[in-house]
Amino acid sequence: MDDGYHMLDNNSCEDVTAQFEQTSRDMEPGALMFNKDFLLHDAMAAFEIGEPRFDSGLVLLDDSRPPFDPFVPLLPEEVCWIIDRAFSCELRLLRDFILQMAWHTGYTLSQTVFSFLYVRALPDIDPDIISPHHHDPDRTRPVELISVVLRASVLGLLKCCDLAWRELVKGNVYDCEDWQSDKCDVPMSEAYPVSGILGILDEACVWIRNSSRVRSTWRTALTHRLVPRKTLVELFSALLSKDYFRFQPLIETARVMLQHVRASPPPPLRSCSPAPRAFDPQFPRVLVSAIPLQPIQLPEQSKVWDTLAGLLDSLEQLSVLIEIPDLSTWDVVGTLHIWQPRPNQSLAYVRSTFQSAIYENGIILNKYLWKHAVDCFLMEALQIPYDPFISSFQTRWVGPDSLPLRHIECTITELLIGRIKSHWYNPLRRRRYCMKLLFDWHELYATLTDVQKHLAPVVSSVVR
Repeated sequence: MDDGYHMLDNNSCEDVTAQFEQTSRDMEPGALMFNKDFLLHDAMAAFEIGEPRFDSGLVLLDDSRPPFDPFVPLLPEEVCWIIDRAFSCELRLLRDFILQMAWHTGYTLSQTVFSFLYVRALPDIDPDIISPHHHDPDRTRPVELISVVLRASVLGLLKCCDLAWRELVKGNVYDCEDWQSDKCDVPMSEAYPVSGILGILDEACVWIRNSSRVRSTWRTALTHRLVPRKTLVELFSALLSKDYFRFQPLIETARVMLQHVRASPPPPLRSCSPAPRAFDPQFPRVLVSAIPLQPIQLPEQSKVWDTLAGLLDSLEQLSVLIEIPDLSTWDVVGTLHIWQPRPNQSLAYVRSTFQSAIYENGIILNKYLWKHAVDCFLMEALQIPYDPFISSFQTRWVGPDSLPLRHIECTITELLIGRIKSHWYNPLRRRRYCMKLLFDWHELYATLTDVQKHLAPVVSSVVR
């Protein structure tokens, strides 16, 4: 065996290569030979996690990348570019828009939002504690673009992720299956109230409007990027509080701003621009994480805006549906969602918000009690109102035990609400759920059949 390996010059070592070669000649390809007491734990103990010579999954960080400095002066167009790319991280996770959107599509926070290095630099760029020597004399690159404008955008991004995280942990969608909940011990503006974040974004817009150090073209472009972030914070907050009546004006504002952003993209960055250093796909490797993560490529900016538009369309549809009391309408819409899906409208966050609107904490459609589901079921399936149906059962009941009305009502409610909510499950879970639901429907049928056997016949009087 000549592979360049040389034994150590140690008299206590003995070369056993020939014995292994002799023994292995009678073995089939792929066969293994174990000592009697040799277990999997003993085999794994031979590998040292994080040791480059043994751990094939270890990829060392790129030392050639220049260190990130949050105080490097930026031009207004570079700040616009950074804010746009930040949106894609969120939306890639749900899918400010590129980083945030990446999270919404199922990637981890560490792969998306937390790869935006200004997230970790927030304490350093606070305008109240920033050092005077960071104020650059270059009038085209005022430090307020970082300490006021970019900081407000980052705080808004994190607050959107925090509000979305609160919706996603309700249990309507499943961690590690539909989305990733691991925060890697990184704060996401949880301590900031929504009103505080909105105030910071308003202050940034005021600074932009009154600044004489930023050209009017870029003042407008920066404002067009902060307003939709503020609008998203308000939308996500309204979703948690179920203030659906606030949706329409917020959605219209976001759409108008999105049109302006699409129409005025920032110019291509120069090769010497520091803006790309704000994103480090390898940064997740230094965070506390339960699983090894690979760097991901963020989507093209146009796809990010498409995803954001799809998110706004979905929320608008929810604001319309919530005013419709008929559960059959929700059933039809959910079926169309499955069989004729629209692009960018299947984000885990959207599916969770629809399920929360259908049923949460014993309330149906944010206003009805459980009786509403039974009433809808009877009217839509049998054309019989709820109260006459129950009255007829109670009048005609002749069974030895009490009439199991409560059991029937709870079962119908659970089955009907569960079926409608399942339209917004992921495909595999919906298939498994519907398979289990079939047995429950048969059980309800058997219960109603048994009840029918203990009902007195209807005697109709014939007038002659």
